[in-house]
Amino acid sequence: MPTMTHAKNINARRLKGTSVPGASLFLQVLVLAMPLSTILCSPAARAWGAMGHEIAAQLADPYLTAHTRQQVEALLGKDTLKTASTWADRMRSDPAPFWQEEAGPYHYVTIPRGRQYADVGPPPQGDAASALTQFARDLRSPSVSLERKQLALRFAIHIIQDLQQPLHVGNGLDRGGNDVPVRIFGETSNLHSVWDRQMFESTARTQAQWLDYFKASELLRRPTQNDADPQVWIAESAKLRETLYPVPASIDTRYIRRELPRAEARLALAGIRTAAWLNAIYDDNATPGEDRPLEPAPEVAEKVRWWQRIFKN
Repeated sequence: MPTMTHAKNINARRLKGTSVPGASLFLQVLVLAMPLSTILCSPAARAWGAMGHEIAAQLADPYLTAHTRQQVEALLGKDTLKTASTWADRMRSDPAPFWQEEAGPYHYVTIPRGRQYADVGPPPQGDAASALTQFARDLRSPSVSLERKQLALRFAIHIIQDLQQPLHVGNGLDRGGNDVPVRIFGETSNLHSVWDRQMFESTARTQAQWLDYFKASELLRRPTQNDADPQVWIAESAKLRETLYPVPASIDTRYIRRELPRAEARLALAGIRTAAWLNAIYDDNATPGEDRPLEPAPEVAEKVRWWQRIFKN
C-alpha cells in the first residue's frame, strides 16, 4: 500500500506537463486527502470525497442563521458541521444492519432519461430524497429522541451535498457512471470516479487555499428559498448528468478543463444548499417569502422504518 507522500509523488510525476490551467481548488484538495489505491480502486460511489464534503460544510457555515447555528450545535455537541458532513460515509463500514442493508440507497436517487423525479418517486427501499424528507420530519418533531435527531442531522448534511454531484442522480442504467469504463492518465477507471476524484489529480492546493478561492470567487451567494428544495437540486443534477453522455473513452486535459468549472459550481451549491436546508428546518424567517415545509415522507406499511430498526428497545 503506498504511503500518502508516495501517492502524491506518483500523481505529480504522472501529471507533469499535463496540468490544467485554473484547476479548481476543491479538486486539488481531494486527491491529496487519500491514497492512490483509493483513488483508483474505490468500489463505492462517494460524492466529492471526504475533503469535498468538509469544504462544502465550511462554505455553508457563514450562511447559517443564529437560531439555526444554536440548534445545530446543540445536536452535534463537540462535533462540527465539517466533521458531521463525512459521518455517513465513515459509517458505511459499521456492521449494524442499518448501514449494511438499508443506508446505501440514501446516497442517491434514480431518474431515467427524459423523466422527472415526480414521475418515478422513491423505490421501495427508499432513496436520498425520501430519506432526506424523513430526516426533516425527525428534526422538526418534538417527540423524536436526541439520538435519532443526531443521526438525522449528520446524514441529512451528507445527502444534501451528495445530491449536488450529477452522477448521484443516476439514470438507472450504469450505477451513476460506475459501470461506464474510461481511461484517465493511463489508468482504467469509470465515469463516476472521474467526477468524484480523478479529475482532481492535477491539483495540489490546501483546504485553506480552497476556502480562500471560493470566498474570492463569484460562486458563493446568499441562499434563497429555492436552495432549500431538494427537487430543485435533483432536477439540476439530472439535467447536468445528461450532458456527460456520450462519454469519451479517454479523459484528457481538454475534458478536465471543460468540466472543472462545472464541478466547482456544484460544490459551491453544496455549501449554499446545506445552509439553506438547515435554515428552512430551524428558522422560518431565514429566507424571504412564504415558508414551504417539506412534503411528508410516504408511509410504507409493509416495512419497518429505518429508525425503528436502529432505535428499537
